Amino acid sequence: MTIIPEGKLKHDPQRLLYHFPSINKVRYTKLSQEFYFWHSVSVAEETARMFGRLLVPARCLHWERKMRLADRRLQIGKKSFYVAALEELTEVEKRKYFAEIEYKEA
Repeated sequence: MTIIPEGKLKHDPQRLLYHFPSINKVRYTKLSQEFYFWHSVSVAEETARMFGRLLVPARCLHWERKMRLADRRLQIGKKSFYVAALEELTEVEKRKYFAEIEYKEA
């Protein structure tokens, strides 16, 4: 159960420079940024899981809950995530969280 889309961490773009030395710089930069963003999310999610918590994307939470959970906010790149236990989430937030997981796996 993860919020990381399937296949985002399979290919490290560092090898592309060796195999394709003439790769476009912009393309390589975008691939690298996306890979390292999802890698950072996976590290944060794994750390949260060690403490028995979930890493919940900000779009799954109501703005008032975001204000109350401000001390548990993680910002990775331009996106925010909140560390919360499953029991702390409301029914709507759980539904949004599980819909997010289903969407990422599909």
